[in-house]
Amino acid sequence: MTPVTGPAELREALVTRLIDGGHLRTPAIIAAFRGTERHQFLPGVDLPAAYSEDAVPTKHDKTGEMISCISAPSIVATQLEQMGAEPGHKILEAGAATGYNAYLLGQLVAPEGHVWTVDVDQDLVDGAQQNLTQAGATNVTVVLGDGAAGLPEHAPFDRIQFTVGASDIPVKIPDQLSPNGRLVIPLRVRGSISRSFAFERDGQAWKTVSTEMMTFVPLRKGVCDDTRTMVDMAGEGDVRLETYAEQDVDRDAIRTALDQPPAEINTSVKFRTGDSYEWLYLYLAYVLPNGLSRMPGSRPGLIPNFGWGSMTALDGATLAYLTKRDGEDEHGTFWQLGVIGHGPQAADLAEQVATEIHKWHRHWGNEVPAPSFRMAVGDARDQIGAAVPRFVIDKPASRLVLDWPRQC
Repeated sequence: MTPVTGPAELREALVTRLIDGGHLRTPAIIAAFRGTERHQFLPGVDLPAAYSEDAVPTKHDKTGEMISCISAPSIVATQLEQMGAEPGHKILEAGAATGYNAYLLGQLVAPEGHVWTVDVDQDLVDGAQQNLTQAGATNVTVVLGDGAAGLPEHAPFDRIQFTVGASDIPVKIPDQLSPNGRLVIPLRVRGSISRSFAFERDGQAWKTVSTEMMTFVPLRKGVCDDTRTMVDMAGEGDVRLETYAEQDVDRDAIRTALDQPPAEINTSVKFRTGDSYEWLYLYLAYVLPNGLSRMPGSRPGLIPNFGWGSMTALDGATLAYLTKRDGEDEHGTFWQLGVIGHGPQAADLAEQVATEIHKWHRHWGNEVPAPSFRMAVGDARDQIGAAVPRFVIDKPASRLVLDWPRQC
């Protein structure tokens, strides 16, 4: 079989993958992907990498952490489907990066619509502008600024899209949307669990018309920074722990948690091929006080849930990570979930997480319909609540309510 190497072939193969995977559905968005040369927005990157199903880093900070990238094609496609951009729309994008997403938006709102895309670094703005100019964009303006502050001088917008992650709703953004506008924003629920929410107005509050699990590089250098602190775990290996400002964690003490004896609990909950962890993670993000954090890396004795590492519950100087045991029964192969705790309260935290996993499996699981969300800011926060009190998260500027009927 002749390898696909030319840009046109790679682009068509990419579109086919995205359609087959359910990420691309709308004819106008499919046409925009087919007509946009992704590699032109990644100068210096080889063609296969430009069209692969991966994010491509374009900037790192002094510590080596990625602070800007072009998102994986499936993420770009999924968010554009959430946006529902139409010809004539005025759009604000927070997070210009390479300009690729802004160019696609420009194609969708042409000929009368316009896109403003904002980034916080002059070099990113200059790079995006150069890429857009070379691609022939005529209805996209690149602005140096804080996307979380918006562009009130150009408001109201029909759509506002964040291609950077936020921990809360930026307070200046909702008022910059038109009455029938839509906000698409990757919002951390709690800890590392993040979803891209598409919100529309519902009276004084907001409701989701779409929500998808995805994570973005966090906001920085502005009014709604989402500060992530990576903790390098002591001992052998390269294990790191993601922590965030809202979590009650002793970052100094927890560094040595994995050096302390484990407390392991095996649940009776089994996952099989095709089962998603998406809804379990969402449930635990709501009901555990510190949600879940990513703990990537490996070390001798660590038994992670996945090859990259595990999702982990935190409490002070204690952690408890998800693990699994392989098995087989009359229905085929399964993976039985477990929890391994380390630290001064290892047994208690492991027991708490295991108990919540059983509750999720008994009352929700992967069989019930997908949940929806409501959001409110300012004085309207007190006007929304949840049937399950634990399904309410109050953030400094907003309230995020999970609506998820139980199956029993």
